[in-house]
Amino acid sequence: MSTDSEGASRPVSDERTGSLGRLPSTAGFGPGFEGGGTVAPIVPPAGEHPAGVPETQRVPLRKALLYSSGNFGSGVYYAFNSFIVSILLLRLGVQPVLNNLLSSTRSVEGAVIQPLVGSWSDRTWRGFLGRRRFFIVLFTPISAVFIALTPFVANVSGIGQTFGLSTNTTAIILVAATIFLFTFTFNIMYDPYNALLADISPETQRGRVNGIFQAASASGQVAILIAAVILSLRGALPITPICIAVAVMLLIFFVPTVLGIREPRQLPGAITHQRYTWRDYAKALRGDRQVQLYFANQFLLWFGISAIQFNLIYYAKLELHFSDNGALLLSFILLLTTALPVWPLGVLGDRIGLKRIFLLGVILMSGAAIAGSLTVVPLLLYIILAIAGVGNAAQTASSYPLLTRLVYPEQMGLYTGLSTSVTSIAGPLGAILSGLLVGTIENPHFERLFPLVAVLFIASLIPLALIRVERSQLGKARAAAGQPVAA
Repeated sequence: MSTDSEGASRPVSDERTGSLGRLPSTAGFGPGFEGGGTVAPIVPPAGEHPAGVPETQRVPLRKALLYSSGNFGSGVYYAFNSFIVSILLLRLGVQPVLNNLLSSTRSVEGAVIQPLVGSWSDRTWRGFLGRRRFFIVLFTPISAVFIALTPFVANVSGIGQTFGLSTNTTAIILVAATIFLFTFTFNIMYDPYNALLADISPETQRGRVNGIFQAASASGQVAILIAAVILSLRGALPITPICIAVAVMLLIFFVPTVLGIREPRQLPGAITHQRYTWRDYAKALRGDRQVQLYFANQFLLWFGISAIQFNLIYYAKLELHFSDNGALLLSFILLLTTALPVWPLGVLGDRIGLKRIFLLGVILMSGAAIAGSLTVVPLLLYIILAIAGVGNAAQTASSYPLLTRLVYPEQMGLYTGLSTSVTSIAGPLGAILSGLLVGTIENPHFERLFPLVAVLFIASLIPLALIRVERSQLGKARAAAGQPVAA
């Protein structure tokens, strides 16, 4: 749809369906939106890039696998940052609060950076690299370099003596710096990569494509944990080879995505792009009640996930007195039960409804958190973690596709960034609060952890249950134009 000089709506041809539709000129921000200057969408010349993705076009398995290849490398990164880094930090004597912050894949700076990067990627075009892959090519190698450097800076001695710091304090500061830098650069890359899903797949197939995408991530997490478990069979886990392996795998598995995916010249359904101000970001957050409910769910959900996930290694070693191998095995069970069902659950979400699968996932996670507060028996904890893994698979397979059904296609980068901003606030808050509740490594209190997580997961069910896709501004606009709306 286009707008005339007075901003009034007028019918245009829907490129995906061939039908005429009438959509609001405010494109998802609600009545009275007074955003930055509206500019024509950037449509590069024809050539190697397809014009768009018709709604009726099926996404070939090969294309879904090429896109998801990078997420295998991202999964390797996530498992490394969430679990393996904790082993290094515990060896340095880092207390739970700082460990949780450094192990968080949702860093504090992401609350500001991610929305800017997301909206920037919506309206940029870098030739062969398109909108999103430009960020992958630029920032993935930087992140990989800092990952590879982490174990080496931990072994540097003498630098801090100039400032009166001990060798161990110097190591903690340097490791914290490299962790911050590889997390920062990874997050800049990952949101445009995530937004690419909506660019290359029709709405009705995003559940199954996201299922493959998330299965690749979970498989990458399982793969690096298997390697870590094997390396730790004879004693303490060697950190240096693991860090180098993670850096190499992160780079290698993004190559098929960069070379194999051709981004569409026209974003599917895109009409105009906005140059957003801070006021516009605020209006985007409060402009649609259904999006607000989605973000409220994400805030509570990630608050709870962060509270448990980044304490898991410390819990296994300090409370259960597991070896490195046993602690990694606990994480492996959680990730394996996430990896196996995530793709079938994505397909099922397309058939019976994404919100139903999402609700199922959060309910399972809530039940597992309640059960975890009642026992420290290892066998029972393995079963509880397996249930939590299936629940995590369900919410992972359905959460992002649900967002793509609530907001306009040309604003996916913006809203993906805003979603990450919400979780980038919730994650560190969960990490800090849970770390304070646990206490110190000398006198930990992990029995306080599971009840907190259970309350947060149960609370996240309330906004999720209230979400109605057909009541979103996009849903209402499509209904007014006579287009189908996914309930």
